[in-house]
Amino acid sequence: MVNKKKKQKNNNIWHSLIILGTISLGVIIWYSWPRPTQVAINQVGSETGTVTLSFSPATLNLEPNAEATLTLSINADISPVTVAQVELTYDTTKIDPPTLTPGDFLSSSLGTSTVADGKINFTYVAPATSGGITGSGILATIKVKPTVIGSSSLAVTENTIILAGTETNALKSVNDATIIADSSVSPTPTPTPTPTPTPTPTPTPTPTSTPTPTPKPTARPTVKPTLRPTSTPITRTPTPRPSSPPSPNPYTCPELCGDGVCNIACGESSQNCQADCTLNNYSTGFNVSEVTVTPPSFWQKILNWISSLFVPTQN
Repeated sequence: MVNKKKKQKNNNIWHSLIILGTISLGVIIWYSWPRPTQVAINQVGSETGTVTLSFSPATLNLEPNAEATLTLSINADISPVTVAQVELTYDTTKIDPPTLTPGDFLSSSLGTSTVADGKINFTYVAPATSGGITGSGILATIKVKPTVIGSSSLAVTENTIILAGTETNALKSVNDATIIADSSVSPTPTPTPTPTPTPTPTPTPTPTSTPTPTPKPTARPTVKPTLRPTSTPITRTPTPRPSSPPSPNPYTCPELCGDGVCNIACGESSQNCQADCTLNNYSTGFNVSEVTVTPPSFWQKILNWISSLFVPTQN
């Protein structure tokens, strides 16, 4: 019985040690586990900040139930601002819920802007490919409407964070806006933002085209027609051909028998002039080829042909 109690006591001790070790290990893990570091706002006037926020006008005077616009400006100088997370507060007992309008410094909104319970929250960011926006501009405009006579403020809270190239809050200083509603004072005129004049592009002078000189036609020399000599018609006078003398009548031819020439044109033949015209072997004619005859003229040839017609043919 004693051993059983002793064994039960030892088990309780071990259980206590295990529980204690587990709790200790959990505490160690809890404190050693990495947690996101909360970005703290720089104190106003801090030398590490580079960006300032300011309201214009700083003091707004107007009558109750009159509306006016406050401009929240940002000046980043050379710091490339990528994110502006802003929280403003207002007195709900004196001011109706304001109207928020984004400015032109950061073009995109991250999440949904809210105006409720006396707070205005919005987050504006630069384009992802811009690398940040430098210089100054309007971050937002807030239209306010006081409902009762009295003074209130539109204040920037410590939850406002400006990131400009680092994970540290780059906000250096802020100034709140004071809103005074009094029916006895003239309302402060709402400043109208002066639009930046768009530079008028200088018209590029149109180059005057140099006129191309018109080529003058080259005077071609006038070709004078060559005068051709007028052909004088030649009157051809036909040369008279000498008329052949009429063949002598064989009965009037001079007596030529015996001259050795058989002159048939004059009627000589082997019958009347055997000395000149020798008969051949044919009894009806004579061989003219054997007779030496002077070549007759054209008319003589005709007469000789006619005469040959009358010469009898030897059978």
